[in-house]
Amino acid sequence: MTGLQVQLRSTSPIRLEAEFDCGAGELVALVGPSGSGKTSMLRAIAGLWTPADVQGHIRVAGQAWLDTALGVQLSPQARRAGLVFQQYALFPHMTAHANVALAAGPGWSGADVQTLLARLGLAELSERRPSQLSGGQQQRVALARALVRVMPRPTADHSSAPEAMPGVLLLDEPFSAVDAPTRQTLYRELAALRQKVSVPMLLVTHDLAEARRLADRVVIVDAGQTLQTGEPARVFASPRNARVAELVGIQNHFEGRFFKDQAGWGRLQWTDAASSDASLALAVLDKNKIDDGTRVTWVLNGEQVDVLADGQPHSVVQPGHTRLRCQLLEVLSLGEISLCTLRPEALPGQTITLNLTSRLLGRLEVGAGGWVQLLIAPAALHIMPVRTT
Repeated sequence: MTGLQVQLRSTSPIRLEAEFDCGAGELVALVGPSGSGKTSMLRAIAGLWTPADVQGHIRVAGQAWLDTALGVQLSPQARRAGLVFQQYALFPHMTAHANVALAAGPGWSGADVQTLLARLGLAELSERRPSQLSGGQQQRVALARALVRVMPRPTADHSSAPEAMPGVLLLDEPFSAVDAPTRQTLYRELAALRQKVSVPMLLVTHDLAEARRLADRVVIVDAGQTLQTGEPARVFASPRNARVAELVGIQNHFEGRFFKDQAGWGRLQWTDAASSDASLALAVLDKNKIDDGTRVTWVLNGEQVDVLADGQPHSVVQPGHTRLRCQLLEVLSLGEISLCTLRPEALPGQTITLNLTSRLLGRLEVGAGGWVQLLIAPAALHIMPVRTT
């Protein structure tokens, strides 16, 4: 099999229950709060951290780097893992060229290292020490050092060479310590790199926007456990459970009860937090995964909600869409975006949070205290059964 496969279990010194994969040429982001175990997973793959009671395997292109059932455990030196640390971890007394050459595998010459540095825009800086480089330049040196562990020599002829030993690129929050322009430059370099080097790439980040921008798939991590894996847009819009919804920053998270309706459709009964007598029915798609009458938690994807002027005719409503009249309680301007808190007229004990553009609010000629109509598509609603213990 190509790519990286990870399946690890451990109870000490920290809990670890990780299961995910990353294809060759794919970029997968490990996303979770600080202390969730993301960096520990990278270190386990690189062979820098192996709990005494660990069970499971780590395989790259079918080669076992760790397999506790077979008694296989390669040393860090035997694993072609390029690791980019958050704080660079460059040797301060060595030049950029020397830092990279130190990590180079067999067959790499000084000219090969210089070619790689030139590819990353560091040709004129190769003899400088880390203290003489900017943060972005140091990060590029750290990236070059990781690449020499996992990529073929840039000046070699591989037309008749045997297949290289598989490798993996591990990125531990590599963009968090650089300024915005440098971060954008590094994003472009990473995108260009993916076209040239077909190795699995794992990115640790706590930045949801970064994960959404860069990753093919995300793995949501919490307390050492992988909770959900999938394409960013799908995971962020359809979390597996309430904890995932919380970790991906979904603001509109509510409770209710699901009822089956006509074929393919269901009815979500949204109950007011202030009064159990007040409720509102929302049309939802029925995927036949939840029983009739089940208590559920549910989230509203604000990106799939249209905001209309309060007086707009009802004929605009599409089949299955729910129209909801709301009052704008608060409008906090954040540049071109305004963070808006809305209160449904039918459920005064509930609030909805939406990020609306100042241009939209200006077109609707509405501000705090005013009224709007929300047009909610069935796909904007994602429901999850309430866990019972």
